Amino acid sequence: MIKFFRNKRKSIIKQGKTQEYIKYALGEIVLVVIGILIALKISNWNESIQIKKEEVKTLKSLSEELNGNLTEFNSIFNAQLTRNESLQTVLFIDIKNQPISYLDSLITNNVESYSYNPSTGIYNSMINSGKIELISNDELKKRVAKLNDEVKDYQEHEDEITEFTKAHLETYFIENFNIPPAVLSKLRARTKQEERVDMATYVKTFSSSEINSMYILLLKKMGRLIEEGQNLRKEYTGLIEALEAEIALHRN
Repeated sequence: MIKFFRNKRKSIIKQGKTQEYIKYALGEIVLVVIGILIALKISNWNESIQIKKEEVKTLKSLSEELNGNLTEFNSIFNAQLTRNESLQTVLFIDIKNQPISYLDSLITNNVESYSYNPSTGIYNSMINSGKIELISNDELKKRVAKLNDEVKDYQEHEDEITEFTKAHLETYFIENFNIPPAVLSKLRARTKQEERVDMATYVKTFSSSEINSMYILLLKKMGRLIEEGQNLRKEYTGLIEALEAEIALHRN
């Protein structure tokens, strides 16, 4: 093709047709420009396809990680809800009328601490590498970027509760309870004498204003944690749904 155009130009020059040569040369230039524009468009189109593929791949990986994190979070958060009910029970039941084994379980649940530690490998990699910019949906991109802050807010409340529990409840029980660990862990039964002593300790403990104040303060902290947890669960669920919708949109 190039040889054909070259021969054509030579033929026109030999014939001395200057005006026709100029027109022909301009025509060649226009054809070259059109060819370049078409090539650029095809290149841009191919690049756009690759970017979309990379975006979908990123969205899928993030969705899978968040689904796993939501499952883990639900397990931890449900345990926190159970603990909160246990704390409330201590304040509102008549200790004297409860089996001592039930009181043992309450104490265990009251001081149990839980910590949510999500997997963040995909998320951190996406943020640190700048791949978050692959997300073409600006609203979705903002929600993804904010997720880490929302998780940290929840974790800060968890840490606060754990510190309070260790500094107050655990310390109090260590100093005021002499229940053998083997009994609490149900490795052996109490003797009759131990049962009388431990029951008296429970009644005295949960009748004191000191322990009641600790529980009230802890329940206030738990209330804030539960509110944060409900918000985080809602955000996880909504974000996963948004990611799946965006993935489906790119497939169509």
